Amino acid sequence: MNDDLIYVEPRQEAVLRYDDVSVSCSTVPEAWLTWAQLELDQKTRATIEVGDETYDIWAIRGLRFSPISEAA
Repeated sequence: MNDDLIYVEPRQEAVLRYDDVSVSCSTVPEAWLTWAQLELDQKTRATIEVGDETYDIWAIRGLRFSPISEAA
């Protein structure tokens, strides 16, 4: 397994935050797709929160969406 990849359960709710904006998303892939549509300067400042975890641009780029049981 690649240590740079972060596996998350795709069905979890997530919150995308950038500038003064918070976007609630029903799934992690939805948050990622919303992040992917941001301008580059917004992407660099944005975070995605999933549960108690907060991911910055470097972590977001390594997100993989598969059930945790399939990641191993």
